[in-house]
Amino acid sequence: MNTRVTVRLILIFGVLAISGAAIFIRQAQAEPIAIAFYRMAFAALMMVPWAVYDLKHMAVRAVSWKALALAGFFLALHFALWNTSLFYTSVTSSVVLVTTQPIFVTILGAALLREIPTRRTWLGLALAISGSAVVAAAGGGGEASRLTGNAMALAGAVMAASYFLVGRVARRTVPVGLYGAAAYGFSALFLFAAALLFRQPLTGFNAATWRSLFYLALVSTVIGHTSLNWALKYLPTSMVSVSILGEPIGATILAMALLKEPPALLEIVGGVLILTGIGVIFQQSSGEDVQDGNAGSAEKTSV
Repeated sequence: MNTRVTVRLILIFGVLAISGAAIFIRQAQAEPIAIAFYRMAFAALMMVPWAVYDLKHMAVRAVSWKALALAGFFLALHFALWNTSLFYTSVTSSVVLVTTQPIFVTILGAALLREIPTRRTWLGLALAISGSAVVAAAGGGGEASRLTGNAMALAGAVMAASYFLVGRVARRTVPVGLYGAAAYGFSALFLFAAALLFRQPLTGFNAATWRSLFYLALVSTVIGHTSLNWALKYLPTSMVSVSILGEPIGATILAMALLKEPPALLEIVGGVLILTGIGVIFQQSSGEDVQDGNAGSAEKTSV
């Protein structure tokens, strides 16, 4: 199996894993920032053995701890905003809006990392974002609480884009195990401080909530997000980011099955547009989008 196929299969697998995040969050009987804290804390602990292995096989001085801390900061803001949005708006609307991050990634990636999108990428991005807009429009209603939730989800998208851009730079020199453990660990520290600041309880949860938090960390973070972090070394940031537009499809299906939130017709139409856009982008030739590990490390590393 060649590098291009391997990278794309892992990326698809990662998107499938993160699709369940919104369901786990909804099922957890805890405050949103507390949920985000335990998600990051548990994930960081799970990644420690991998990080130790990486540290034994690389020079510690090569690690940019400031970049890792910055990645954790943006990730903390992303999860705090997005988790909170799920308590104000529907799963579909929240997930669709938070996955509009490719807009910000593509623009900032071109400006800061000199990753100029191809015409095919712009076409696929336009289709996928159009699909997201259709799904968001299908939600209906204009209550203040819903608008607040949608605004938080959109702000979460900006933070996610910033996280991916920092990660694209850091992953050129930092192995994925160490990157994941550090980024998740720093994120957990920021979220712990935020939970204390906003007085969100961190104890007293029932067994079902602890189980949801564990699955959120293992499935959606260690498996899901780490797969995306791994792909950042081989694919342009815009491609990794746009692949996440597949998350609303999985999240909508799970919400329909587990939370009894069936999608509207427009949400289905939007989903088809999203998948079409992802397909257009992923049909690029291997020479355009996939680098080998050595090539990735030779790129410019300054923002």
